Amino acid sequence: MVPRVAGSNPVCRPILSRCVILRVRIIFLFLSIQLVSFGASWLPDEIAIEEHLNLSYGENSKQVLDVVTSEKCNRSPVVIFVHGGSWRWGQKDYHRSIGKQLARERILFVTINYRLYPEAKFPSFPEDVALSVKWARGNVKKFGGDCDKIFLMGHSAGAHSVSLVGLDSQYLKKIGGGLDWIQGVIPIACPFNFDPTKEFLYRNLFPGEFDPEKMMPMGIKAENGVPPFFIMHGFFDPIIQCELAFKFAKKINDSGGDAKIKLYKSHGHASLIRRTTSWHIWPKPLLQDIVSFVNSKV
Repeated sequence: MVPRVAGSNPVCRPILSRCVILRVRIIFLFLSIQLVSFGASWLPDEIAIEEHLNLSYGENSKQVLDVVTSEKCNRSPVVIFVHGGSWRWGQKDYHRSIGKQLARERILFVTINYRLYPEAKFPSFPEDVALSVKWARGNVKKFGGDCDKIFLMGHSAGAHSVSLVGLDSQYLKKIGGGLDWIQGVIPIACPFNFDPTKEFLYRNLFPGEFDPEKMMPMGIKAENGVPPFFIMHGFFDPIIQCELAFKFAKKINDSGGDAKIKLYKSHGHASLIRRTTSWHIWPKPLLQDIVSFVNSKV
């Protein structure tokens, strides 16, 4: 006699199969309802994306940038992104994935390379960021951008540079501009304050005479006309404690400026950028937070 065990007894197999099929149908029906409810919002829209690569914004071979735009971009806000990498490593190319998501939301995206150590030392990094802003002012119109709606966004070392350019008018003044060229700054996992003389990796990147009032966003006195800051930081950041972001925001707000923080409790230092290839997946908090900030300032 054959034991009556599901999967071994021929009599029981059809019963099990019908149960499995019924469950699959129920799951499929549930997912279909969710897709209709959310408008399939976890999928990227079918929108034509254009990429314009390795455009020069300066005389140095490292001073090149990529533009990501879409058919939706018409007099659109512009986000200039500056990569991290301890001012030694990194490149613009990977971050075009962010640009594709923003371009679908009618935001023009520019990602830049800049001079790195040992070829360059501070203050070359924020100087290159400022130079890319000047390029954007004169060129984004042809790609669907608005030169009067430029935002700076950067991660880690790149966040340090964009914060300096947004705080200290000297960088833009050197090239004929001012803080009014910037509509907002989005620092992601930013080292707002540290002493490079005590860090082996950064010791040679900054001048020997360390002056936090010139080199660190936390040390720079906020001027009148400082653009709004939207600070993104990971709760589990093992490199830069989130308390520093709150101190910097308080400094800006106490001086009469506008700084807001979003603390992401499921992220660390690198994951805020590493997971940008899936920013389009519902509920897309990173993408929507940036889009909301940009649209609220234009």
